[in-house]
Amino acid sequence: MNAVAGTATAVPAPPANLPWLGIVAVLVGAVATTLTSRLTSIGLADLRGAIGAGFDEGAWIPTAFSASQMMIGPLAIFLGRAFTPRRVLLVGCVVYGVAEFLIPYSPDLRTMIVLQIFAGLGSGTFIPLTASFILLNLPRNLWPWGLAAYAMNIILGLNVASSLEGWYVEHVTWDWIFWQNTVVAFPLFALYWFGLRRLPIDRDYLRGGDFRGMLIGASGFTLIFIGLDQGDRLDWFSSPLVVTLLALGVILLGLFLLHESTLDTPSVDFGLLVRRNVFLLIVLVLATRFLVTSSNTLVANYLIQVRGLRPLEVGSALLWVALPQLIIAPTVAWLLNRIDARFAIGTGFAIATTGFLLATGITSQWAEGNFSVALLLQAVGETLELTAVIYFFGHHVGPADGITFGAIIQTARLFGGELGTSVLIMFTRKAEQWHSNLIGQHIIAGDPVTTERIAAYARAVGAASQGAGEAEARGAALLSTAVRAQAYTLSILDGFLLASCVGVLGVALVLFLRESPVLATPPAVPPLPPP
Repeated sequence: MNAVAGTATAVPAPPANLPWLGIVAVLVGAVATTLTSRLTSIGLADLRGAIGAGFDEGAWIPTAFSASQMMIGPLAIFLGRAFTPRRVLLVGCVVYGVAEFLIPYSPDLRTMIVLQIFAGLGSGTFIPLTASFILLNLPRNLWPWGLAAYAMNIILGLNVASSLEGWYVEHVTWDWIFWQNTVVAFPLFALYWFGLRRLPIDRDYLRGGDFRGMLIGASGFTLIFIGLDQGDRLDWFSSPLVVTLLALGVILLGLFLLHESTLDTPSVDFGLLVRRNVFLLIVLVLATRFLVTSSNTLVANYLIQVRGLRPLEVGSALLWVALPQLIIAPTVAWLLNRIDARFAIGTGFAIATTGFLLATGITSQWAEGNFSVALLLQAVGETLELTAVIYFFGHHVGPADGITFGAIIQTARLFGGELGTSVLIMFTRKAEQWHSNLIGQHIIAGDPVTTERIAAYARAVGAASQGAGEAEARGAALLSTAVRAQAYTLSILDGFLLASCVGVLGVALVLFLRESPVLATPPAVPPLPPP
């Protein structure tokens, strides 16, 4: 970033007076961001019903929130450099809390989407600025603990959302999907107020900073993000809207790169991107985000589509991933001060891959308890690998690179999650169609086996049917349902295999990681322990 220019940025800011409050702020802010996004997606049916929106119109509700986070991410880096992270985070916290409070009062879809945009803009400042806060402000002995809190939020927030949404809908009201975030905003404001350092506004950077370039880059990433988010629903390149969004996004990113190449002090420090190991580390962050998304999405979709469970019941299975984080994350932080981070990354990918391979034993009779061991292994592996990747990444950046580091992590986090969701949805949909076709080839009208199966179903529902004709029709419908359930189960199995392949790829990429380079500026993290 342009923040890397000048001697003033070569020296890290002094630590906050209460650094542990800074770590808690990192955790709470990042959990709130991830949890809000996931809760909105899970509770989408309730939201559509509350405002009378159809399926297609309602699909834009979660997109508005996530796309706004993508948009503000790079701009938050610029604003944080100019106005200081503390001011930007405090404003973002207020905007987020007020918008989340007002969303349940939305009279129509347009109002809800506008408020979702404001909520996304406010919460989108949390992760990029808190990531750079860890790097620049925490004492070095607290650095792994801050990163462990940072990494834990993604897995914890994603997997506890189902339980919360189900509890709100069944026991109180769906309004609390949003009002809980307003409640969280109060302590978060206090944490930012007391835990972050008071620094003066950098008026020179405000006058000379490349806000135009950051706006162009942010717009390009946001358009591509929206195209990916809506792509499966609109059938990808068959949709003029998706094609237009992706094309404009690529054009804007090209203009952004061209613009940056003309500046003496570009907003983005491209030298960091070509530094040893950095590209591999970005790919590993994307792979980790894909695995986290797979753990959450595949199990939840199976339990809802095949077993017919409600979100609250689905959440009881996903708690096997969420709750152990309270033990796993501190353990990982303790380990990273004692082992080589590259070994931790590879071990994390191996453990998570083992969890996905165990889940490939899935059948259409599995219930939430059958996933417990597999999900627990995935939770351990994903927390270990994500924390270790970001920790090792920190050995490749100096204090002057902290803002760029935050922007990279935020972009990789959002894009990794979106790519994971898009790929998994498209992959499992195509796999289900393929398996359904193969199974259907063995079901032939008039075949004795098919006739006997329908007759067995008809006898089972005969007492609740009026006449033999209705019983036989219901038996045929039950056979069709069984075929769909089996095809969907096999598609989820294929999804676990795909995640396993990504995990194996992650292990392979770790083998190519070399020792971190010697930096011209002092490293922002303590040195790696000797092998």
